[in-house]
Amino acid sequence: MDKFTDPHTGVFYNKLGITDAVELEQATKDASLRRLQELAAGYGPQGDTFDAQQLRAVHQDLFQDTFEWAGQTRREAGFQGVKAADLPGTTAVPMHFAPFERIDERLNSLGEQLKLENNLKGLPTPEAFAERAAYYFDHYNHVHAFREGNGRTLQATFAEIAFQAGYQVDFNREHEKLNPARDQGIVSLHGGQHRERDLQALQELFARNTTPLPGAEADAARHPSLAQPLRNGPTPAVRQIEQLRDLVAAALAMQQLVAGVDYRRTHRADALLNQVLDIDRNPAAVVQHGAVLQKLQQEVVLDKRFQDPASQRETGRFGAALAALHPPTPALAVTMGPAASSPAQPSASAEFVRAAKQLSEGLDAQGYPGPADNLLRAAKAVEKSAYLGGANLQAVTEALTRAEKLPALAEDAATLRTAGRSLQEAQRGMASASTPPSREAEGPER
Repeated sequence: MDKFTDPHTGVFYNKLGITDAVELEQATKDASLRRLQELAAGYGPQGDTFDAQQLRAVHQDLFQDTFEWAGQTRREAGFQGVKAADLPGTTAVPMHFAPFERIDERLNSLGEQLKLENNLKGLPTPEAFAERAAYYFDHYNHVHAFREGNGRTLQATFAEIAFQAGYQVDFNREHEKLNPARDQGIVSLHGGQHRERDLQALQELFARNTTPLPGAEADAARHPSLAQPLRNGPTPAVRQIEQLRDLVAAALAMQQLVAGVDYRRTHRADALLNQVLDIDRNPAAVVQHGAVLQKLQQEVVLDKRFQDPASQRETGRFGAALAALHPPTPALAVTMGPAASSPAQPSASAEFVRAAKQLSEGLDAQGYPGPADNLLRAAKAVEKSAYLGGANLQAVTEALTRAEKLPALAEDAATLRTAGRSLQEAQRGMASASTPPSREAEGPER
């Protein structure tokens, strides 16, 4: 259900009382363009950290005259949605944006990495700036944080990034080419190994419409001494985002191939996409779905009907994307032993649940709703079964990895780690107690 839209009129809820979609679109355009000009003149949200808080502030500023929900992301209304790509010469290709549960987390991860890259300062030519700007624009666009107004929000955001880096980007000069260029990045027809080809149109668009700003301050912002390239590639958080994006993009072609294997039934093809989207929402779910998806991929690889280069390329791409997401062995302070068949002591599980819920609230308040939601689900599972393992353990590990980087959550993270260790020790103790004695301990048979 779309909670941003009036079900009686089919029009976005708005401050103006407009019930006609065309009229509302024009009114929104007029008001937001005025606000966009104000932002370009230096009025409105300022800052050098382009995270969830900043993008929310920009959206709120741009659409404050029209929408009461300005500044709210899709997460506030639980809206996912799928949109057809604007790619000339192709059939309608669906675009799957970031899961709404992960919007703030992904924006924060992108903002953190962009800050490590000094917000693209120190890039001496428009071409150098365009290459990195297109990379980040594509990622922010894939998050697609808002129900409406993503394009204008990103234009305002990247105009500010460019300004701080000593450049000006004119998004109006070839505006009609922007949507196809950015949609090509999301659809990712060429895959993660050839990402530059999917971003080529967007990169060239940036390059043609980026010019150096005059003045000593802009010259200084472009000086190579300020450049801070990512020498080890993307951060772990952004690398995982890229892996998830490639898995979802590869799943669409893989879904069609699986439907070809089961040409009279489609339930496995439908399940494949649902499982991939579940992993996108919660990467720890790869533990639950990975084996099934690998089996499907192998079936297609071996099927005689799909030995052509295109099919083999798509199955290989899907297999590589899936393999990249296999999680490492969970790394709590005490690793898991054999699964216990009996529940741990009630006090250990209760303490773990309390600590997990406390940290979940802290993560959500700090702008990381994805790990917060996954941790809360893990806590509820332990509350029912008094057992911690599998995907739930992976969710705990993910939450701790994030929380331990945030000073405000360090104490809560330490409490949860201690509670997790105690719960695992209790599980191993129960497993040992339930193991039957060996024949040797019982003495010879009589």
